[in-house]
Amino acid sequence: PSGNLRVGMTASAVPLPNGMPDQGAEGHRFMGITLYDHLVTWDLSIADRPAPLRPGLATSWRVDPANPKRWIFTIREGVKFHDGKILTAEDVVFSYNRAYKNDAPEFDPRGSAQVRGRMPTLVNWYAEGPNTFIVETRTVDSLVPYGATWTGITHRAAWEAAGRDNDKFLQQPVGTGPFKLEAFNIRERAILARNADYWDTARVPKVARVTLLPLPEANTRVAALRSGQVDFIEAPPPDAIPSLRQAGFNIVMNQYGHNWTWHFNRKEGSPWNDVRVRRGANLAIDRAGMKEMLGGTMAEGGGLVPVGGPWNPVRSPRLTYDPAAAKRLLAEAGITPRTPLRTKVAISSSGSGQMQVLAMNEALQQLTPLVMQANVLAAQYDAVVAN
Repeated sequence: PSGNLRVGMTASAVPLPNGMPDQGAEGHRFMGITLYDHLVTWDLSIADRPAPLRPGLATSWRVDPANPKRWIFTIREGVKFHDGKILTAEDVVFSYNRAYKNDAPEFDPRGSAQVRGRMPTLVNWYAEGPNTFIVETRTVDSLVPYGATWTGITHRAAWEAAGRDNDKFLQQPVGTGPFKLEAFNIRERAILARNADYWDTARVPKVARVTLLPLPEANTRVAALRSGQVDFIEAPPPDAIPSLRQAGFNIVMNQYGHNWTWHFNRKEGSPWNDVRVRRGANLAIDRAGMKEMLGGTMAEGGGLVPVGGPWNPVRSPRLTYDPAAAKRLLAEAGITPRTPLRTKVAISSSGSGQMQVLAMNEALQQLTPLVMQANVLAAQYDAVVAN
């Protein structure tokens, strides 16, 4: 196949090609599952229901009947890395050392920061022969297969070929994925080349190359699409969608389990420790108004998972818009127009499925001016996560 698919990402930088990319789930989509494979993966061939797990580099996994805190993964035989090496369970051990073993020479702190929280109960891992990988957890943990979808598998010789240097490894990474890295410049672009020998024939790429371009500003992405600089973008501004459709561009939308929330600092002295403040602020948010502002490209929040979708069968939101009740609750907590709640909010300006971050936070400031004065600080996605 020929062709170069040029992608305008919402990220402000090209995700790291180390098998544990930064930039959240966007980095995982564009630089994680492209260059690398994982023990377990998601079936992304369907769009009308939640994606189930499916075998990746592990053909099967099970809990040890004699020890419910011990998981046994059977490693797929005959899989080749980009440099021709055959995959074994020791390569999985090496890759997990990079992610989880702080005192290992190959430990990659930047990558570890992205995946360590995905398997919080992990305490030990090792190989039993060339085709069996063992994971042991601190407590019984049914989510181990889901955590195993995040750590990309490489091998020791590839890291040693980069001088045992994690920074140099970024320029010459080796995985088993459907693409190989051809070029990488963190602020400009990455070029991924088709791996014609990929082990999963159904996922052998249909284009020769994919070029990833970081375009964090939404209107810039649209301009790049209209001018032919890119072929595909994510998250166009909602007010641009009608004109893009009219111009013949194909717009694809779907609901997925990403909830857009504020995470509160609950240290002593924080106003958010008072449940009346949290409930009052929730009641002051006009979610229907925000949905209209976003041109219908969001679902109204109603809890920890989206309401009305496959993750939550409840068909009407549990959270209501009630300014009078919001004022009453907040007044009980001592918050009034004369003594408003002053809060500082750190947000990412783009990236990792964050939809229209700036517009949504501006809307919150407009929808809740009666009692809240929010100082919104925008930064790059990874900087927000780190702080």
